[in-house]
Amino acid sequence: MRQFARPFPITRLSLEARVLYTGFLLFLVLGFVSSAWLYADSFGNLSGQGTVEYYRGGATAAAPAPAAVEAEGGPALELPEETVAAAPMRLEKPARQVMETFHFHLFTVPVVLLIVGHLFMLTALSTRLKVGTITVASVATFVHLLAPLLVRFVGPQWGWLMPVSVVGAAVGWLPMLVWPLWEMWRPVQTPETATG
Repeated sequence: MRQFARPFPITRLSLEARVLYTGFLLFLVLGFVSSAWLYADSFGNLSGQGTVEYYRGGATAAAPAPAAVEAEGGPALELPEETVAAAPMRLEKPARQVMETFHFHLFTVPVVLLIVGHLFMLTALSTRLKVGTITVASVATFVHLLAPLLVRFVGPQWGWLMPVSVVGAAVGWLPMLVWPLWEMWRPVQTPETATG
């Protein structure tokens, strides 16, 4: 922790610290990739309507009416159209499930934000840029944690918060994950390599 009491460049971390932090950040990058897949699978796109249907339930697209087919000399058969599949049914998320998910994330996500923020603070970027990036990530993360509660318990008018917070989190978190990795492992010019 002494590195954070009096910050020094991330490039001066020991090799074992850089390897550990790199592993941590790469796990988080994979976590964000899996989050993007889960988001797309759950909500479809960056619209609030997908959020509302996910948490509050939604109408299933009606299957086409079966077509009656007359067989020669036999009974009429009702066959469904084979080219159109009904959309999956979305049921309202149980209140307890939404609250448990919120509770779990409320204790874990800020810890990860704290760790990533500390690594980001060791970079050579300007203080203003670091403060701005950490602020965007913090606010977007807070809104992202609250959005499901608001949609489920208050109303569908809050559905727009989820896609907005996803974009805000990407703008805040991605630089905090990628920049320290780049800065830790980039070749550093020393006086010997600069003149040689």
